[in-house]
Amino acid sequence: MNKIKFTKVMAVFAAAALCCAGCSDNAAPTAGTADQTAASNTSQTADSSDNAQAKSIDEIYQEIEQSVSLQSPQRMDDDFISNYYGIDAATLDSYVFSMSEDAAQAETIIIMKVKNTDDLTGLADSLQAIVDEKKNEMENYIPEQFAIVEKSKVQAKDNYVWLVISDNADAITDIIENGLS
Repeated sequence: MNKIKFTKVMAVFAAAALCCAGCSDNAAPTAGTADQTAASNTSQTADSSDNAQAKSIDEIYQEIEQSVSLQSPQRMDDDFISNYYGIDAATLDSYVFSMSEDAAQAETIIIMKVKNTDDLTGLADSLQAIVDEKKNEMENYIPEQFAIVEKSKVQAKDNYVWLVISDNADAITDIIENGLS
């Protein structure tokens, strides 16, 4: 009976991955829209006077990609995060939302910079819902991935909120925290 359920769940994951892949273009998705990128660049210039060491979210994610072996990372766009997780990209200055395109891997890296710190709590709740969803997906089917998800936690600092679900969560979290310093 469990094997049948597992097969059905994996078929749903595979279909979802194909749908997501079919909806994307060949170019790598950017972190938000052009308006958001322009706003991000403007705010980064303003932020640089306050905090000269802070990196952009894209720079932080590139450092993660160069430093840590990721499991089939796929960056998700505005439509995906809105349709599947109810996250309004208009509330974000910039973001990276990366998930493993392999449905059997729980690895997820989400880093978001909010325009208004009043939105942090709602976004943190959305990220916690992602953790809870992944726990439910993996608990009875892929115990080693469930253990990884179970260790994850939503974190926030200033106007940033992030979630790391990975075997390398400690290293990735260090890169994020160092990049935001």
